[in-house]
Amino acid sequence: MSDRDVSVEAATSDEESEENTPRPDQQRIIDSDDYPMRVLAGAGTGKTFTMVRKIERLVEDGTPPDRILALTFTNNAADSMREKLVEKLGSRGHDIEAYTYHAICHELLQEFAYHADLDPRYDIATEADQFAIVYDVLDEMPYRFTKPEVFDPDGYGKGAAKRLLRFIPAMKRSGIFPEELEAYLGEPADLLALDELIERIEAAAEEHVKVSWRRPTHDRLDEMCDGLDALKQAIATERESLETDGVAADVRSFCSELEATCDRLATLLTDRADEIVDGDLEPAFKLPAYLFGAYSSPPKGIPKVGFTLTGKLQSFIGNCQVASDLTAGYAAYERRLSEETLLDFDDLVVRANALLEDEAVREWITSQWDYVFCDEYQDTDTVQFELVQQFVTEDRLFVVGDDDQAIYEWRGANIENIGSRLSAAFDDLTDETLEENFRSRQPILDLANEALEHLDSRGSTKELEAIGEKREATTGVVTIDRAEEPADEAQQITNAITRLLAGESELADEEYSAGDVAILVRKNTHAQPIVRSLERAGIPYELAGDLADESIGVRTVLAYLKALADPTDEISLNRVLTMRYRLHETDVARLNATDEPLLEELQSTPPERFREPERVEAARDDFTQLLDLRDTYSLTRLYRELKDVTSVEWFLSEQERRDLAQLDELIASFDDGAIEPELSREFVDFLRLHGEITESAAASSEDQPDTEDSAVDVMTIHKSKGLDFPVVVLPQLTADEWSPNERPYDTLEHVLSGGSVLDTDFARRDEHETRRVFHVALTRAEELSILVGGSDERTEDDGENLPDSVVEAGLPESIPWEVGGVEFPIWELIQSCLPADFDDGTETLATPMDTTGVVTGTHDGDALARGPARKRVLSLARSLLDGDLDAVDPTTVGIPVEALDPLDTPRLRRRHSYTSLDTLSRCERKHYLDHVLWAFDDPAGVDAGERTTGGTSSDAPSVREIGVLFHETAERAAIRGAASPTEWIEIASQLAATRGLNHALDDAVDCIERYFECEASEWEVVAAERAFALELDGFAVTGVIDAVCRSPTGELVILDYKATTKKRSLAEDLQLPLYVLACEELFDEPIRQAGYAYVGEVGPAVETRSFTAEDVETSETRLVEQLRAADTSSFEEYTPGEHCRWCPHRSLPCAEEAESN
Repeated sequence: MSDRDVSVEAATSDEESEENTPRPDQQRIIDSDDYPMRVLAGAGTGKTFTMVRKIERLVEDGTPPDRILALTFTNNAADSMREKLVEKLGSRGHDIEAYTYHAICHELLQEFAYHADLDPRYDIATEADQFAIVYDVLDEMPYRFTKPEVFDPDGYGKGAAKRLLRFIPAMKRSGIFPEELEAYLGEPADLLALDELIERIEAAAEEHVKVSWRRPTHDRLDEMCDGLDALKQAIATERESLETDGVAADVRSFCSELEATCDRLATLLTDRADEIVDGDLEPAFKLPAYLFGAYSSPPKGIPKVGFTLTGKLQSFIGNCQVASDLTAGYAAYERRLSEETLLDFDDLVVRANALLEDEAVREWITSQWDYVFCDEYQDTDTVQFELVQQFVTEDRLFVVGDDDQAIYEWRGANIENIGSRLSAAFDDLTDETLEENFRSRQPILDLANEALEHLDSRGSTKELEAIGEKREATTGVVTIDRAEEPADEAQQITNAITRLLAGESELADEEYSAGDVAILVRKNTHAQPIVRSLERAGIPYELAGDLADESIGVRTVLAYLKALADPTDEISLNRVLTMRYRLHETDVARLNATDEPLLEELQSTPPERFREPERVEAARDDFTQLLDLRDTYSLTRLYRELKDVTSVEWFLSEQERRDLAQLDELIASFDDGAIEPELSREFVDFLRLHGEITESAAASSEDQPDTEDSAVDVMTIHKSKGLDFPVVVLPQLTADEWSPNERPYDTLEHVLSGGSVLDTDFARRDEHETRRVFHVALTRAEELSILVGGSDERTEDDGENLPDSVVEAGLPESIPWEVGGVEFPIWELIQSCLPADFDDGTETLATPMDTTGVVTGTHDGDALARGPARKRVLSLARSLLDGDLDAVDPTTVGIPVEALDPLDTPRLRRRHSYTSLDTLSRCERKHYLDHVLWAFDDPAGVDAGERTTGGTSSDAPSVREIGVLFHETAERAAIRGAASPTEWIEIASQLAATRGLNHALDDAVDCIERYFECEASEWEVVAAERAFALELDGFAVTGVIDAVCRSPTGELVILDYKATTKKRSLAEDLQLPLYVLACEELFDEPIRQAGYAYVGEVGPAVETRSFTAEDVETSETRLVEQLRAADTSSFEEYTPGEHCRWCPHRSLPCAEEAESN
């Protein structure tokens, strides 16, 4: 497979020479002497290559390299540009003035600090500094309209800290400062009074246009028109009472539109009165009351409009009110920066712009350069655009970018900078395009092109076209109809990747490596089920950047910090005791059993009172030592000491250690910053939310994550921009998951930048950006783009609702919002764009495969696969048991001697379940392997190839597989409320395909049919698949109860589904009394009836029995005896018997003994 290239795009193909000869369209741009020039270069078209070659040409033609200024977004890109110039120009390439936007501003401000009214000793505020300052100034916010919580658990992004860290850069990147905001927003009391204005308008609507009659007549419509005139007059009175500047002026404009709406609605009711009275438009008389907020939801006959006019006005006013609080925080933030002699990254550009307003200074600075080159210009914000304008002399400007890849509007980028604003700034602008794509196969590009077809504001009409063999490719896009549940969809993706890694797909001629594959997600939450599925499959993966926030290991470390900051925080301390020190549940319960503080109990309770005193003592000693250091050590030093004292990293998985490295980096940054925050509970909360909080205040949009050559890369689409991979998987492609939305301060920012409160539908703008995000995601793929999605369920219109066109007729044309709302039907788009013979991988690529021979990595050049690994380990184990394992010097095989020392830790506590106890009753060795060690099963084929099995055919489903499929179907059916055999069978079919259990489907369907022949299928299901955790004499027992039902007599009954070929003894079996004991803690109502619902060959049948208190007590005694035996089971003891025929560990020597018996 082709090696992945994540470097700067290069205009090369397999057919081209080593000198990277430019293509004709690139050469035309390189040779042109037209300035200013705008190059709209599509994804993978070699835009940076072209810009670098154009600079080379200028230097070769005599322009001194230091007379050329090149601006880009990252240091890596600037360095890469210099390196490429040095390769071509020699040492002269080092003289090119290549900077990031922030770096050039910093250099200018350092040199002209006096003119910029700056202390030349100023520092740049690191992200950690900004983080600490925002945390500190939260106390200076008035909280008239916001909550003071650092994080609001009721809503994503609503905490004060997150709001402020989003608000400040959003305003600053648009050149909006606290003084302007304060002047526009006015007094808080006046903002509060605007709420009452909306209430009065809605009350007027209630009075004048909301009617009690159900059927319209012509007279009633005339009455409604009179009501609309009265409502218009009430709104006009409100408008006239408002001031003519600031927020009030925009509310006046809004009120004018409300008055115009009254006129439009009256015209609608008059012009179409006959259709309303006697035709299909009867519900139209309810429209005025709905649009003006007199209904809380659309009344019958009114379609889903998506907004009310008073609701839109309330949203604007509400955002202005919140902005009033945040502006106080913004002003305090600015003061703190000044006090600490700091500038943040946005300040660098803002202050440089201010410096360049001095004509003499500007002339001196700009006289240094003859040409200005800008890369990725679509990602510039307002102040960066203004900066470039001030740098340019004699219009010698060259900008390159791609309006189709403008995906950072959410963080301040302005797509119009490479569009209409640039056109307005330069009358003689020369336009060029690059459309030849060197990266992707043509079917991928066809879909990427189509994704942009419906952009009414697109700045260009370019279409990407592959070159060479990729242009003739007929494959490249594969679709998979996603399973309904995220976990099942994740399994489909894992199945597909497994097949690609094994070369088991018609889509690939040979195996891909894990590093060839990237999974690009729209939202962070989309990654979570996928990485869990990859972990279960043993596929290595690497989470990039912002996806590591949910790591259990990171949260445990943060809980430790929080407990040190506030020892009374018993939730955090309990998490530490459980997750780091693995305290026995009875010991945790004992510590929490009194009214005394948990820490006091931990420090004062004698060790002998605990079940596992050594664990408690370790926790006590570590915590006491760290508490002693808390008040004298800095945050960064205390953090390092915590990791050293607790050895917490030993208890983390490899992925969790990688996740923790991000927290390491963040905390270490406080050492370099100007501000050292104090350790407090609130600050740790702030750290915990860092990944979310700083997403809009993060560094450059072009920062790229490190990728892993030996692992599947999982990252957000935004993080992937600029990267490419042979295979790209895009999950969760549904309209709901890709729905556009408005951002809280869009309108405010727009108004303060010169726009109108009513001239833009920001949801439509976001829909355009969402399409571009999809375009970017598609064009990351070189060879295969695997699309996993589906259509969302939509409520069908019953034909009784008004057409959207009628609602639109009742609104002024100046109202920007679309009736029905805005959505991006992404899966429908994909389906409509693909050819009739497209590759559907749902029943092929997404289905499970036998992974025995799959190579999952390499070590010292040797391929590592599960099958050979299992055989090797089993071979070594047999040699060990037989006593003929060869001794080896560990140092000769790369194993540190100290790594072989036994860890001085208590043995892991065992957890028990009915299944494990049932296994113990048959064979102690199997119990030890399956429920203590969690040993892997023999690889497929071992039984047949190496031993005489006497078992069933490998093609026939086992009773266990049938049972698993039936139980999962029953669980999913309960969740969805499915109550018919047809619905159950549909669910079973979906699960069988996802789980690789198609061979068990027919038998599972038989079980479903038998279940619906049972009387229990008609009982009310009170609880399904109810998990429990029970403590019996100090032993932890867990399990899942299939169903608790209410019988026709009103009695609750515990049911366990059995797909087995034999019935169980109701009198002797301990499963049912165990469940009765568990239900005593789960339900307030006592449950004494339990039994089995047989759906296997011995069914259909339901058999139950009653349990008296004496029965339960006797069974509990027997259970405790079995638990004691299970707690001490070992590998040495085993029992040969009939059960060995189906044992998954038949490669062990005990199987031969069973056969001989």
